[in-house]
Amino acid sequence: MPKAEFPYVPFHIAASEAQPNGSIAYRPLAAATITASNGNSIRFIVMPDSGADACVFPLSLAILLKLDVLNLPKAYTGGVGSQNNPTYYDTVTIDMGEGIVFKARAGFAAAMDTIGFGLLGQDGFFSQHNVEFRHAEKLFTVETL
Repeated sequence: MPKAEFPYVPFHIAASEAQPNGSIAYRPLAAATITASNGNSIRFIVMPDSGADACVFPLSLAILLKLDVLNLPKAYTGGVGSQNNPTYYDTVTIDMGEGIVFKARAGFAAAMDTIGFGLLGQDGFFSQHNVEFRHAEKLFTVETL
């Protein structure tokens, strides 16, 4: 079974009233190739998110993949601070490298456009992999089941 290790990536948080000096958050981000059902592919950043029910990406990524969004199956989803987000679904192949390649039914939502990366959720990612987070070491491991 393929197993790969990925480094956490420092993410700069801008200064705010709550954090006048800003901060750095280390996130388990990885580059992946996303291939849509139409065969179009693009490299994109993904992050495992055990709180996400499914894999979800920015709607702008669906447009870059030249998906016919209006003809994709649609559901209304929610997340932190949001609800009733139109989310369009396609079966995609996600290749994280080092043998970690899998298919997932993924959603594309405009609410994700400001985030700038895709979330790998329970259905599609965690359902097919063992994932170990080692925050103190700034590493995470993905192993195909």
